[in-house]
Amino acid sequence: MTGSDPKHAYLQATRRLMQQLAAGGLRLGLSHGQLEAGLRDAMLEAAYLQSQRSGGRVTVSSLHVATGIHRREISRWLSERNEAAAGETGAGETGAGETRAGESASAKGDSASALTLGNDSPSARVVARWTTNAGYTDAQGEPLALPMQKRADGPSFAQLVEDIGPEVRARSVLDGLIAAGLVEAQAGGYFSLSAAAYLPEANSTESIGFLAANVGDHLAAAIHNISAPADARFFERAFFDDDVTAATVRALQETVRTEGMDLLRGLVTTSDSVERAQREAGDGGGQRVRIGLYCYTESGDADAGT
Repeated sequence: MTGSDPKHAYLQATRRLMQQLAAGGLRLGLSHGQLEAGLRDAMLEAAYLQSQRSGGRVTVSSLHVATGIHRREISRWLSERNEAAAGETGAGETGAGETRAGESASAKGDSASALTLGNDSPSARVVARWTTNAGYTDAQGEPLALPMQKRADGPSFAQLVEDIGPEVRARSVLDGLIAAGLVEAQAGGYFSLSAAAYLPEANSTESIGFLAANVGDHLAAAIHNISAPADARFFERAFFDDDVTAATVRALQETVRTEGMDLLRGLVTTSDSVERAQREAGDGGGQRVRIGLYCYTESGDADAGT
């Protein structure tokens, strides 16, 4: 292989990506075998979905040819996939000596972990709007404490939920958020969003959920851009400088925190106004979008980030 070989370049890129995943796994006490099993299953899932999208028949043989993984491991994986999907779509089919996997489906929950995974449940949308919409945050961008009932002189939780959709019951959403520990009752009938709803603790399942959702979608966009024509690529840009002072880093970090949050709030406002007009026109949804910002810094060979 040469340096200009796309396969060689891709393997070099994945080595760098996997090094970061390996470092995080080591800090959590994961073994090589556990991470290797995750990569194996991920390759099988990717091959399964690619074959399904192309209209092909997903079998042990087709997955073996695509991935090179041993047939015994593929049979085990398909069996486990069928069992996981059985409650939603029924058991998988078998025929001609081959195993076929059933369609998978994932339930959307209103638990704390489900909220941080970026799903589209009413509770998740309420939290997202509460933390980003200017009508529900103070001058510093922090979520306001809200009364339950609507009022003429300010925002309320009932109005917040109504903004999400008229079919959603505010009391049900509030009770679910309180039960999940994401909303706390305050004096005078007010309710506040706890930090756990948008600032997960270190090494928590919620923070790992953000890793999967945010970095997963960023990777999906970046990998799509590798082979997509120029007019069909996702927007992806980054500022980079490998020789700056600590003062410059601090200034850039502050700019990202302030202007980045302003940008995110503006995106929420745009989404709200367009979606409201589309709903009034009777147009349905069906699309998913994630737009993210991040800032990473390090000093020398230190492993530090922000």
